[in-house]
Amino acid sequence: MAQPSRQVTGKIGGGIGGGGPSSDRRSKLKVTPESILLGVFLVWLLVCIKFYLLGDLQLPQINDDSGSKGGGRNNAESNSNGEKNSGDNFPEHYMTFSTACSSSQNWQSFMFFYYAHKVSQPGYVIRIASGCSQKQQDELVAFHKTTISKLSSKFGIHFTPDFAQISGDDYKYYNKPFGLQHWLTYGLKYEENKDKFEDAIIMVLDPDMILLRPLTYDFTYSNVITRDSERGPPKIRMVTHGRPWASLYGFGDGPFRVDLEHVFANHTDSPALLVPNEEQINNYAGGPPYMATGRDMFAIVNMWCELVPRVHHVYKHLLGEMYGWSLAAAHLRLPHTLATSFMISATGIGGEGWPLIDQLKDDEVCEFSTSREKEDKLPYVIHYCQSYWLGKWFIGKYRLDSDFLSSCEKPLLLEPPTDIKQWQYDYYIRPGGVPYGRKEPIISTTARQEQFMICQIIARLNDAATWYKDQTCEKGQANHEKSFIFHHNFDPDNNEDGEKKPAEW
Repeated sequence: MAQPSRQVTGKIGGGIGGGGPSSDRRSKLKVTPESILLGVFLVWLLVCIKFYLLGDLQLPQINDDSGSKGGGRNNAESNSNGEKNSGDNFPEHYMTFSTACSSSQNWQSFMFFYYAHKVSQPGYVIRIASGCSQKQQDELVAFHKTTISKLSSKFGIHFTPDFAQISGDDYKYYNKPFGLQHWLTYGLKYEENKDKFEDAIIMVLDPDMILLRPLTYDFTYSNVITRDSERGPPKIRMVTHGRPWASLYGFGDGPFRVDLEHVFANHTDSPALLVPNEEQINNYAGGPPYMATGRDMFAIVNMWCELVPRVHHVYKHLLGEMYGWSLAAAHLRLPHTLATSFMISATGIGGEGWPLIDQLKDDEVCEFSTSREKEDKLPYVIHYCQSYWLGKWFIGKYRLDSDFLSSCEKPLLLEPPTDIKQWQYDYYIRPGGVPYGRKEPIISTTARQEQFMICQIIARLNDAATWYKDQTCEKGQANHEKSFIFHHNFDPDNNEDGEKKPAEW
């Protein structure tokens, strides 16, 4: 291939030397426009042949690595039958949450699905609904077909019996472990398809959680903050076999202080009985979001279902089912990486993602955005299980009408000012305070956190309700006015009308 190049060079101008016979010949050579064009064409042809034969000419490769950065979006082909993905080996994700079938649980479930869609959560999102009547099942199936399916074809619902009476008393939180086991057994059919699902990522969340950003197995480039432990920081910031993750909860070594002799009566040599206190606190004091591979999740859930009735027998309090999870994981020698910034729920406490909120600029605290740049500054989840107040601004799920979303006539919530200078309150007034109108003090750091929760939850409720109404209300019948408040007025000194009664649930 070098010979044509020399021929072209000779024809155009010969060698590079400066004198002698070749120089004389060059001076006598007549250069025409045709010869120049021919030479350019031959050079171009040679370059093309060279790159083609040697493989140097390649199309640019698009490398979207957003599936790993920030625990982010799925850059792999989704595989609807659960088979292991090829390419970048991004595993299939299954995000689950357990509910009853009440109207309040229905609007919370819609909120969950809506924000899973809004942040482009990869994989499947499954509502596990326990104890529904046939009428309720039919209504929910129809609603998923007509409305939820518009958000994603991968959003589904799985029905289970009511497990609340499984040990002879009424404990509604049995539905979380036994409902999940039912879905794994009859919905996913895990045992029949272990080769498909053992490497999948399965997550367990609560219905009153709003996703602020997509949650995946990879935290390599994420701002997630993990709990200090004698084990040290995780060497691999991913959910892998033997390395489940969860959110840190504030119950410490509580699970290990119940009557373990009774809980492990059938496993007297359980490894859970030998877990050091440091590990109890730093590797097992976890709760939703729970994250594990299919293999680990299936093992934990089965042991969870075995242990939780025995835990409830000796510990009849809130968090009992979470204690059961911790002890099941300890029995299986599956210490968790506990993230302190997965979620925010109660203001003014440690062990949650408040340091991320405290770092926000003033104009970002009330900013409602789902852009990736803004998402990456936030925790992954708002858990709106508390009430939030500042001055007379307030939001709390138990005072929100259970038909807030489904009513076409009712207005949306009045949205608070986004300017932090308008939030100069050192008090709050409870909608249901006794006596009504009493000002209760609040510190400045907590006030900023209350502001964030009030702004974000109200804006996100309104956004979801607007979409819902536009899909379900007759044209022109949806009330989009943002006017509802939980007090009769915002004047802190005007309480003449008394308490505004809470919603009926």
